[in-house]
Amino acid sequence: MSSQYAFFAGILRFVARKTAADDPEIRVMMGHLSGIADAVEKTGRFMVLRENCESAARAFAGVAKFLQERILPEALADGNKGAVEQLKWAIETSLALAAELVKRIAHDDYAGQESFTFDLPQPPGAAKPH
Repeated sequence: MSSQYAFFAGILRFVARKTAADDPEIRVMMGHLSGIADAVEKTGRFMVLRENCESAARAFAGVAKFLQERILPEALADGNKGAVEQLKWAIETSLALAAELVKRIAHDDYAGQESFTFDLPQPPGAAKPH
């Protein structure tokens, strides 16, 4: 059975592959994206260790930027409404996750917590839960 998050996992993997990883920090961020893609595709959720939150947040921000600057304009130009809807969801979700990752390491309510689990929101076109 195909995951309802397969398109998002595919986006994360695509960005991880297409990003020049000459810098060790960039390689770490792209590794986060690849690992998160695997988890998301299987379960719709992923876990990040506290020590990896900042680099994972930067990786998600990079995904949003890449999609917004390079991919979304092409989908808009092609008039592909389904792709545009999925891309907008992926951009919004990536930005929200980046913000939440930063919040988790900065906010006192999460002090002492060593890892964080995130559930993705329902993607476009997904069946609504009963």
